[in-house]
Amino acid sequence: MLERQLYLRHDLTRDCLAREVLTNRTYITRALKGRGLSFPQFVNSFRAAHAIELMASGRYPDASPEELALLSGFSSADTMNRYVKKSAGLTACALRERMKDG
Repeated sequence: MLERQLYLRHDLTRDCLAREVLTNRTYITRALKGRGLSFPQFVNSFRAAHAIELMASGRYPDASPEELALLSGFSSADTMNRYVKKSAGLTACALRERMKDG
């Protein structure tokens, strides 16, 4: 997932991931369920980390939240904000402001 950055694919499905890692979707579902995660939660946690990394890098200082979301594999800025907040404790906009100030 990390090495190939599969989480950046907007069309990533459980079946697609299973093909990429040479297993089946049932195994992926069971493995994630054992960790208390759904497939979207699993993928979106990687996307949130990527969005945070993009903001910290300063490579896209003028990118809108929608652009950052798309660059990170999210389908919407709302979903990105929800997962960034879960991960960092702040929305993407608030986190970006804090990074600029600090």
